[in-house]
Amino acid sequence: MKTRSNPQGIIKQTLFFEKREIDSMCLDALKKAGLFPDKPEPIRIERFIEKYFNCLVVYEDMKDGVLGCTAFNPDGFVKAVCVSSSLTDGSDAGRRRTNSTLAHEAGHCMMHPVLFMKDSSQMRIDFSSGPQIENLDFHDRRVLCRETDLRPSQEKRYDGRWWEYQANRAIGGFLLPRKLVEVAVGPFLTTTGSLGCQNLTRDGLDGAKAEVARLFDVNPVVAQIRLQEMYPSSDQAEL
Repeated sequence: MKTRSNPQGIIKQTLFFEKREIDSMCLDALKKAGLFPDKPEPIRIERFIEKYFNCLVVYEDMKDGVLGCTAFNPDGFVKAVCVSSSLTDGSDAGRRRTNSTLAHEAGHCMMHPVLFMKDSSQMRIDFSSGPQIENLDFHDRRVLCRETDLRPSQEKRYDGRWWEYQANRAIGGFLLPRKLVEVAVGPFLTTTGSLGCQNLTRDGLDGAKAEVARLFDVNPVVAQIRLQEMYPSSDQAEL
């Protein structure tokens, strides 16, 4: 992690994580929690949050279109992760969307406690506009995540809210760990070039997407975005 000065912003410093760094952080956390499987299968993301961050996962009615929320204690420890009960409709799609929301919140738990810590490590923040900035509630020390905040990737839609961009990247890091995805897509890769590089071409993408979605129990769009991040190629179909 690095910090960058942002004197024109409401938050005067920006936390910066490399893409591979987020993947590595997610992998290490899953292993430390004893919840990194030895083969491609669904990640028990709710159990991971409870065990690794030692906090409650709460399902409740949430107002103003909020789908998920992470609350912190003044010392930076996670107080609770909340998910809208509207997501738990009993369907496969609802379960998968709930897990994506939990993975997004886990990203906040892992990367953003410093935003709410009441000590010398507190980042410089301009509170002149009030105790809530964007979807950051500093009064109650929580992040409020709405449907427009939750996306598996924001590569083409970055809006300056780096904390949401990073939490979205953690969806792939937690639910689709790179090492396990590589095992799952092995049969769909094509060897190309004089160096024998393995790529996921247009012909293999659909099959790989369906297999990754099935093995890890994620929605197909989450699988496709992760695959296009891991195997960028001009021969792949656009989203």
